[in-house]
Amino acid sequence: MNRLLIPLLILLGSLLFSWFWNCNRKDYCPDCQPKAIVAEVAVTPVVTDTVTVQAEDTTQANLTPEEKVLFEPLDVYFQSGKSSINRTEEINTWLTTAKAYLEKNPNEKLSVTGHTDSDGDDASNIALSEKRAGIVKTILVKDGFADAGLTVIGKGESEPIVENDTPENKAKNRRVSIRLIK
Repeated sequence: MNRLLIPLLILLGSLLFSWFWNCNRKDYCPDCQPKAIVAEVAVTPVVTDTVTVQAEDTTQANLTPEEKVLFEPLDVYFQSGKSSINRTEEINTWLTTAKAYLEKNPNEKLSVTGHTDSDGDDASNIALSEKRAGIVKTILVKDGFADAGLTVIGKGESEPIVENDTPENKAKNRRVSIRLIK
């Protein structure tokens, strides 16, 4: 009985984690309402003998408002087999923020990572994801971003945000994610 119970619990735990991750990452889960996550950093003194040490979360505490926006990946979507993007107001706002931030911080870079759905073989999906990421890079360079400040990566179908089981889910996986890297 224990041999069956442990793998079953692991499976249920991983399914619950996948559901939670996909429903809370962005507005992509039709059955779920996305939850706003507010991170508050509490600075508490830690006393050891006579020395007081300040403990703080340095990953979020030192970020500017622009960095908080730019560290959240912006997903740009494609139609199946196409290389043109669907441009939205969210994309334009994010790009405006990114451009202003990179002008103030020329040593920072953006990562442009291409992804595909599960249609096709691995080699063609890697090539397609690199092509799509390259197209987004070209669009960004035309919009005034520095070519040297953009890093292009193709992941193919290796990092889906949802299962590739329906046409709607496949459309969510055909994307290029843009985010600030440090």
